[in-house]
Amino acid sequence: MSWYSNIKSPARRPIPYFFILFLSFFPASFLTMIFSPPARRTALLSLFFALVEANGRDQQPTMPGDNKFAEDIVNFSNNRYTTALKMGDKSINVLLDTGSTDLWMNPRGGVGPFEDTGVVKTLRYGEGATFINGTIGLGEMTIARHKIPKQGVMSVWMNAGGGICGLVGLGFDSPNAGIVKSLSDAGLDGAKLGQSVLSNIFDMNPSKGRFFAISLSRLGDAKDTAAASLSIQEYDERYANVQWMAKRHIFPPNGKSWHVLFDGVTVNGVKIPWTKNDEATPANQLVVGLDTGTTNFLVPPAIRAKIYSEIPGAVLAKNSSLHNSHWSADRDVWVVPCNTPISMSAYFNGQPYPVHPLDMTAVRTQKGPDGTTYTYCVGSVTNGGTIVAKKDALFGDSFLRNVYTVFNFGDNQTSPFIQFLAQTNEWESTQDFAHVRKNQLGSNPHEVDPAELVKIFDGVTVTPPASVKAAANTANCAAAGNNKVQAVAGNLASSDSDSGSSYARYLPAILGLLVANLVAVLGLGFIAVWTWVRKGGKPRGHSYMPTKTKDDSSSTTLFRTSFSQDKPYSDR
Repeated sequence: MSWYSNIKSPARRPIPYFFILFLSFFPASFLTMIFSPPARRTALLSLFFALVEANGRDQQPTMPGDNKFAEDIVNFSNNRYTTALKMGDKSINVLLDTGSTDLWMNPRGGVGPFEDTGVVKTLRYGEGATFINGTIGLGEMTIARHKIPKQGVMSVWMNAGGGICGLVGLGFDSPNAGIVKSLSDAGLDGAKLGQSVLSNIFDMNPSKGRFFAISLSRLGDAKDTAAASLSIQEYDERYANVQWMAKRHIFPPNGKSWHVLFDGVTVNGVKIPWTKNDEATPANQLVVGLDTGTTNFLVPPAIRAKIYSEIPGAVLAKNSSLHNSHWSADRDVWVVPCNTPISMSAYFNGQPYPVHPLDMTAVRTQKGPDGTTYTYCVGSVTNGGTIVAKKDALFGDSFLRNVYTVFNFGDNQTSPFIQFLAQTNEWESTQDFAHVRKNQLGSNPHEVDPAELVKIFDGVTVTPPASVKAAANTANCAAAGNNKVQAVAGNLASSDSDSGSSYARYLPAILGLLVANLVAVLGLGFIAVWTWVRKGGKPRGHSYMPTKTKDDSSSTTLFRTSFSQDKPYSDR
């Protein structure tokens, strides 16, 4: 029996004295904070709003028990995300790709029960240089607890490695592309036999909605974030509030890819100037694709330069012998000081979605020409080349780890759309970055200044961009006025211990605001329970505790030959 059943619902209850005390205490404490000296007021307000936001947005109610979505998605070193599907009785690990539509696989020992049509097909991805060949067949398949009696699939002629044995496309069907077209060209019913995994599931359950939802985990942060899930025609109960979020319709409306309009990005509080690539895009808007098959952020090189030009100490190594951690259309590398958190937010119709600083840079080690092994950090925003020549950007897992995303195919009345539920709190993620990066650097070879590193490896002298030099002269003012969280993060990143002087500086404010925040939460909770008791409401459903995902850290090669790099996958 739950505790709800022991509560009666009287006709009227008097307002409790605790609530009156709370109302009298809270405004007084807030006014005291407002009229304190300017420096203290800035820190107090920053911390206050960060704490309130963190408490309200990121804390998920939990209850004991297993989540039915547990381990639906496996994280391969934050580079690739897979799910297990079954062909007959055989479990096969396939990569999730919202940038393509078709299903292909080549597990060791074959795909199992498979009705070979004899139709040969070539699928091309990214810029076209990456491709696979195989034959199309039909077989029984199960994915995310949905069984499809006869699914079109390619059995490819290549060896897969790293525990990933194929790819499942989560994009749009088209009569003029992929397996559908190949079967139709061969005189078969391509529209029926070749349609995607999702279309088959939607057709079997027409009343449940044509959508799927994804949450991607982040390995390596302080909390080892693992709230990962894949659900089809239902929401993960932990993130069910996403259904009330704004609908961001695909653009153009008749398109066949998960591209939507967005406003652009800010970096350290500065809006990045960004000119649209297509005149058909509405004024003051840009077009971005959301792709789980892409590891990082792909943008035009000019935008990449503007982003990292806002980072103090960052330098550009042109055509460098240093290595990007993610795929890029060129060999230019932006080297960033490893302990510098980058505060970037993507804006959609005025709504900011913060990106965790750990998703903005990656740590690398490399042996230099002098025989010494160096540690350095490179940007996760790279040159998208022709992939972003028409559209303005492609946001992969580095962005999608920060949101719970619903991909809805729409219906006869509604065009396809995407919904986001933010999962990253700027204040918490900045603290997280400071501690995680400190531990990473402590166990790695020595890091040198980015400009010195470029001189060691490439033999050239580089200097930070002019915008960074100018910003450095007013760093203290800018941090306090435009990016308060960044100012606190700098202190955290440079501190030697959790009890260092930088913490002492903010300790009185933190303690006071923690108490105020606790009082606010208790008061609101009391109001909620009191209101519930008065109305005689029934208990709502519970959310579940995040679950752990697996990391195949022993594997560094996901696919052999052309799939050995983390190139974006898209057959469009």
